[in-house]
Amino acid sequence: MSKEQGISKEEKDLVITKIEAQMPGHLKLSVGSFGTMSKDEMIEHIKKEDAIGKQIVRAHMSFVKALVSGELAKTLVSVENE
Repeated sequence: MSKEQGISKEEKDLVITKIEAQMPGHLKLSVGSFGTMSKDEMIEHIKKEDAIGKQIVRAHMSFVKALVSGELAKTLVSVENE
């Protein structure tokens, strides 16, 4: 997904499922300069595909790609060895 493109249904579904499964309902997160929001607010922004929703999806997809490619593990090991 490039910044100019919308987010695909698969990406939206994946990120929404990930947020629903891993984020407690009482937790609020700061999303860059957009401020603090709840799990439900994050999901609503993703569904609307507004600027905040797209940023949330980009962040989650970057993490997933780093996890799958092994880059996350390499970074964690390199930090551990310092």
